[in-house]
Amino acid sequence: MKYPLVADSWCMDERAALYRVIDSGKFTMGDEVRAFEGEFAQKFGAKYAVMVNSGSNANFTAVASLIYKDKNPLRRPEIIDGKVVYPGDEVIVPAISWSTTYTPFEIFGIKLRVVDVDLDTLNIDVSNLKAALTPRTKAVVAVNILGNPCDLFTIRDFCDRHKLYLIED
Repeated sequence: MKYPLVADSWCMDERAALYRVIDSGKFTMGDEVRAFEGEFAQKFGAKYAVMVNSGSNANFTAVASLIYKDKNPLRRPEIIDGKVVYPGDEVIVPAISWSTTYTPFEIFGIKLRVVDVDLDTLNIDVSNLKAALTPRTKAVVAVNILGNPCDLFTIRDFCDRHKLYLIED
């Protein structure tokens, strides 16, 4: 059996939506994006949804939203006596991912607690989550490496039991 390297997968409705955006000349902040944000927020019961330009910026925005909200679960760096002091919050991350998974936490001074991966899926080995947990742990980052779905049910349960945020990259 042969599979083509490139295949057209767009249906007519998707093509029509593409042409509406192209014809509007508003590729990033137009009516289509605003409508999508509203529908997405409604579907997930959120007050707002914000489209960003990439997965990298989605990760940065997710981390920043946890730092800059009114009751922030992740504490932002503070300036004390003219020096930047990081509060020491931690986040559990898989040992295999992309730099864009880790960088937002590094930027905000959040310590990474790296957990080994399952060799069959290359995703975070959920049997190691408890050993990585400390009183400073605030979140777990779940990454679906190379299209392999991670064990989100186990990770979600772990986060719920320990009152942690789950960030899915």
